[in-house]
Amino acid sequence: MVLKCTLSVLFCSLMLTVGTIHAQLLDNRCYLDGGGSAVNFFANEDITVGAVVGSLRVLGDPGKDIVLTLREKDSPVYIAPGTKDLIVAKPLDKEGLIGPSAVFVNVICERKFSDEAGIIIPVNIRVTDVNDNAPMWIGAPYKLNLSEVTVIGTRILQGIRAHDLDQPGPYSTVEYQTLPGPYSDFVAFVTPLEGTLVLKKYIDYETVQNFTVKIRAQDQGKPPKYSDTYVTIRVLDSDDQNPKFDRDVYYGQLLAGPGDVSITPETIRAEDQDRGIRADIRYSIVSSNGSEDELNFEIHPTTGTIRQRRALPPAQAHHSRTIVVKATQVDNPDRYALTTVILAPPKGSETSPSAMSVQPPVGGAEFVRGTFYVTVREDAVPGTKVSQLVPGGGGRADEPVRYRIVGSPLAQEQFRVGPGGELMLARSLNYRRTSQYTFAIESSLPGGERNTSTTVVVDVLPANMWEPRFRKPFYSFAIENPLHAQQLPMLVGRIEAADGDRTDELSFVLKGNYSNLFRVDPYGNLWLVSNRTDLPLAMRLLATVTDSGTPQKSATVPVVVKLKPETASLTSNLLVVNIVVACVLGVLLLGGLVRCVYRRRKRKVSSADQIGGHGAGGHGAIPPLKHGVDSSRFLLQRPDQRMLERPGMHAGGRLAADCAASSTLGSDNQDFLEHEGAENPRRTQIHNTRALDREELAGQNLNHLLLQWQEKYDEKNNGTEDMSIDDKLIVYF
Repeated sequence: MVLKCTLSVLFCSLMLTVGTIHAQLLDNRCYLDGGGSAVNFFANEDITVGAVVGSLRVLGDPGKDIVLTLREKDSPVYIAPGTKDLIVAKPLDKEGLIGPSAVFVNVICERKFSDEAGIIIPVNIRVTDVNDNAPMWIGAPYKLNLSEVTVIGTRILQGIRAHDLDQPGPYSTVEYQTLPGPYSDFVAFVTPLEGTLVLKKYIDYETVQNFTVKIRAQDQGKPPKYSDTYVTIRVLDSDDQNPKFDRDVYYGQLLAGPGDVSITPETIRAEDQDRGIRADIRYSIVSSNGSEDELNFEIHPTTGTIRQRRALPPAQAHHSRTIVVKATQVDNPDRYALTTVILAPPKGSETSPSAMSVQPPVGGAEFVRGTFYVTVREDAVPGTKVSQLVPGGGGRADEPVRYRIVGSPLAQEQFRVGPGGELMLARSLNYRRTSQYTFAIESSLPGGERNTSTTVVVDVLPANMWEPRFRKPFYSFAIENPLHAQQLPMLVGRIEAADGDRTDELSFVLKGNYSNLFRVDPYGNLWLVSNRTDLPLAMRLLATVTDSGTPQKSATVPVVVKLKPETASLTSNLLVVNIVVACVLGVLLLGGLVRCVYRRRKRKVSSADQIGGHGAGGHGAIPPLKHGVDSSRFLLQRPDQRMLERPGMHAGGRLAADCAASSTLGSDNQDFLEHEGAENPRRTQIHNTRALDREELAGQNLNHLLLQWQEKYDEKNNGTEDMSIDDKLIVYF
């Protein structure tokens, strides 16, 4: 019976233990494997819809003992039925454009066959960035206007910018570049990371009026994404070209009287080569033969028609004339061009029928035999046609004529005559070396018949080949203070400049805030011509030198004029004066202090005299000291003063010497002796009742101090040193 009861108890215990273990197993459902209370997943933004983000690490078997659901109804993810997998239901986008950039949901896990509430598991899905966006241009395409005289290296366009929507990092870092093309070498970016274009090559409006460059913006992804756009540049014409005549040489015929000269092969005309500007042209005569051409001829400033103003003298009418015509831009006088007009004498004025003419006949006229003048500019290039020669005297045009230069080996090297009679320039001219060529040209027919010759004088017109140059890149001069200048103008220094063109004359111009105070003569001497009181220590100027060539050229150099610092010596003098003044003031102050101390001490001594006199008259003899020593031992009498007894006074009433303090440290002994008040009527008048009361009190104090001083003096002699009483006595006096 007992055994049966024991087995029953063991069986019940075993069943209870199994039930407890089973209950514990059911409680672990819906917990995360490995612990934790939330689940985190990472998903790229390019994940496709329907892809698995991840699997939940939840204990339990979905569909059997647990049920997984989402609390959010419209979530971008969902749980696949019967599984723990999270599936993408909507596109994800890190930038948040086409989908959410992050997902946060709550998963509800419910235990089957249990009455307990479900467990909520937070799930966080982080979307990571991928290079899915290409840079986008802002304000593209770009257009700009650019002058043709823009200097290389100039920043012609700033603010080019492209934006990448990817998250900060390599996927959104944009780099810029120009793509290869016909005009890609004209511009470039300063750096790949900066959207600034600079000019790399000169642009000529006459060559290209506009062009387009393709540029690209790409990120640093692998592979990178990019976008392209265009920069259109419109070239603006600038005044960088001189006008140009249609012909280098024009021909005409002198008239017997005033009138318009007929010009061949066409009317004189010049045009501005800057096609974008097309400035108006004005014509004028600049003759190399002197002022006679300006007196005899004139040209219309706009049409270019040449008019002969009067009949030429007979000596001039039989010679050809060469007139230089200048075409100048109205808006810029520095832009001009030159041409020559050769005028032949009237027909019938030839001196010989066999004379050779230069230039084709104009209206049946031929140039006379003799000296013929030709002008050519120094900067003419080799191969330039200087003139045209044809035989005169009725020769047939189909007859071959031979020409040669004689009489000057230098001219033979410098010029040549073509088979058609063209006088050509063979080598470059140099006005500084040779300014004029004189030679003869012979013409002959085959067989040596009808040989003719004429003399040709070629005048070389100087061209402005050199710019003025300064000897130094910077000039600095020092002058005395203009306020001390004795005489104006005053020479400050010399600015040295030179020009390689021999005939050019230099002129100087000063610019700056103080340029009106100075003047530069043609030799470069800098003069101070005016004066002011508010001049700084350094005056900065700009000196510009301009030559007299055509066209004029100039150069500029900085000039600094400094005033010599005279304030240093003045400052030192002022310092000495200040020291002297300070010393004098110090002496005066010290003297005043000494005087005040002296007067105060004198007043104290006078008070002591009065106190001593009052004590002697009022109290009689000085009482003995503490140690029984006679006090007269310490009272000194003046040797020149004697005690006189007055009539009517008894011997006991004889005056005693007034006591006075004498310093034990070696100061001068002073004796204080006061006679009776009856002996000095002035003192009797001064000491009134109030003064006597004060003096009586002071006398008592003085006697007390004298007694103490005597005691301390004795103690000092006995080896005890206490100078406090002496100090008090000295201070009292």
